Amino acid sequence: SPPSLAPSILQPRTLASRAARGRTMQSILFSTTSVIVLLLSISSLVVFNVTALSANASATTTTTSCADNSHTTKSSTSLLSVGSIEKIAQGGVAIEHNWLPPDLVSALHDDARHLFDSGQFQPDGLTNTARSRSEQGFTSNADRQTFRGGADFSSDVGDAAARARFAQRMNELRAELAHKLGRPTLATDGPSGRPKHEMTYNCYQPGAKLGRHLDEHHEETKGVKGWTMPTRRSVTWLVYLNDEWREEEGGALRCLPREEDELSGEVQVGSHQGNLQVGWLDKRHPVFLDCFSRPSGGAALYRLVNEGKESPRSQQQNGKASNQGGIIILSSHDFDVPGQPIDFTAFLAEEHRQSFEQISTSRLDPRFANKDNTNGGEVKKTTTAAVGEEKHALDIAPTGGTLVLFDSVTLPHRVKEVTGKRQRIAATGWFHEDSQFVLEL
Repeated sequence: SPPSLAPSILQPRTLASRAARGRTMQSILFSTTSVIVLLLSISSLVVFNVTALSANASATTTTTSCADNSHTTKSSTSLLSVGSIEKIAQGGVAIEHNWLPPDLVSALHDDARHLFDSGQFQPDGLTNTARSRSEQGFTSNADRQTFRGGADFSSDVGDAAARARFAQRMNELRAELAHKLGRPTLATDGPSGRPKHEMTYNCYQPGAKLGRHLDEHHEETKGVKGWTMPTRRSVTWLVYLNDEWREEEGGALRCLPREEDELSGEVQVGSHQGNLQVGWLDKRHPVFLDCFSRPSGGAALYRLVNEGKESPRSQQQNGKASNQGGIIILSSHDFDVPGQPIDFTAFLAEEHRQSFEQISTSRLDPRFANKDNTNGGEVKKTTTAAVGEEKHALDIAPTGGTLVLFDSVTLPHRVKEVTGKRQRIAATGWFHEDSQFVLEL
């Protein structure tokens, strides 16, 4: 409401005569009339302005709503579109176009180019965990190159201010994922407040590519390197920094998610009570590897039923898979996980072998192999169902500002060859959860 504008009327000190009084009253009447006219004008102006402001506000809301609907629908408190959390939890890929502001995309792109030209990147192809990096012969022309710059992009080289701004946005995203995915340790930092999450720049030169792989595996499959780290990769993220990237330039991220009708709808993929997923049953049920809770001290393969709220402690009954306490034990007996290469089919009860699909095998993922990636001089062929075929491939163009998210344990992916004449640049990384167990060395 407009403020009160009551007129200030000074009474005369003396009224010596009727004439003087009359002149005074005329003056007062004139002043009062003038003030009333002024008040009416102000009121009209205020009403007009309030109406105009309301109209403008309505127009702004409509425009914002239209803009949001033309892209994706987000809540006012979320950094992600409706449905993205479910995509990640079910083993799919969440894609957010125009997620990063254009000015920050440009600043990070220029920073990465400067750091690359300054020699801050190192060749960084896929790692066979049984072999040292120096043994694997990574090259800049054929492989991904990486700038690590500290776990939280804290290195003071280059445009540290732009990276700090980006890191803050990613921390906000991490907090949202921790809450909505039910993965609380995503939100925490490492011991003594040290960052435990990975943030990098990746650069692919023309001709470079990256083979099919997973970003995380069960610790028990890592041999002597297993159970030595306090955290593990949980959610993979990529933010592309290329301006107006064209399809003919190649370099697409090829993801291999489940088909829509195969996405896990009853339980979350990746991990259950710290036990990581190693495969699928009947194309849609996550299969987890338990190495701690079996009375025998051995390992077991299992899947969840009734949303899997119980611990995996069901017993074998006459060598058959049993269903107790929210889980189904799938292995025919408890076993010791062998060294690489590993084929979990050998440990399954007979009735489950044909419907089991192992996520990683030595044939498809160099991180899931022995030192020579061979078995008796030949690459070991898996007996699991139809692994390696790319029937349901999803290609994502590395367009500037696009955010991609998926579970680090369950989604195979690769980067197709860059066929254009310029570099493919992205900010990439992993949000970590605490490990189930750490060996005291």
